[in-house]
Amino acid sequence: MEGALATAGSVGQWTAAIVWIALLAASCFAVLLALPGGWIALALAVLYDLAYGFHAIGWPRLLVFAALLGIGEVVEALLGSVWVARKGASRQGVVGAFVGGIAGAVLGTPVVPVLGTLVGGFAGAFAGAVLGEYARDRRLEPSLRVGAHATTGRFLAVTVKGALATAGAVVVAGAAFETLTGGS
Repeated sequence: MEGALATAGSVGQWTAAIVWIALLAASCFAVLLALPGGWIALALAVLYDLAYGFHAIGWPRLLVFAALLGIGEVVEALLGSVWVARKGASRQGVVGAFVGGIAGAVLGTPVVPVLGTLVGGFAGAFAGAVLGEYARDRRLEPSLRVGAHATTGRFLAVTVKGALATAGAVVVAGAAFETLTGGS
């Protein structure tokens, strides 16, 4: 009887771990949709570690994950703006891209949840940069070029942020897997 209970417990642990890893993966994917998926993944990691008395993952790895997410936030905030500025945007174009990206994501979400956030963010960055540049110079072609650079910058920022969130999730999932298999 004890063998059956141990097997059932083991199956339950593995099932929970697989569901947890799937949720981590979904959370990291949500980062690409301009949602706070990295922070959700960190919360999931803390809850998982709490269930194991903070011995499955450990505070050092959780802090590494949090640091990666913090770096991702800084990169996202700066990369889109720095990228478009380095490509010749004026201050109005940079501010327009930043504000437009946020406004587009917010406005796109209710139109088509999830996908609307992503598309709205890119479209908003483009439109904001174009409007900012056009308001300054009254020249369409250079304004459109800056808008294209703003979209590229936003894409790069979201991609780097998603990669950092995924790296953190891999760190904590690896530690959890190690604990589950009896390692360390």
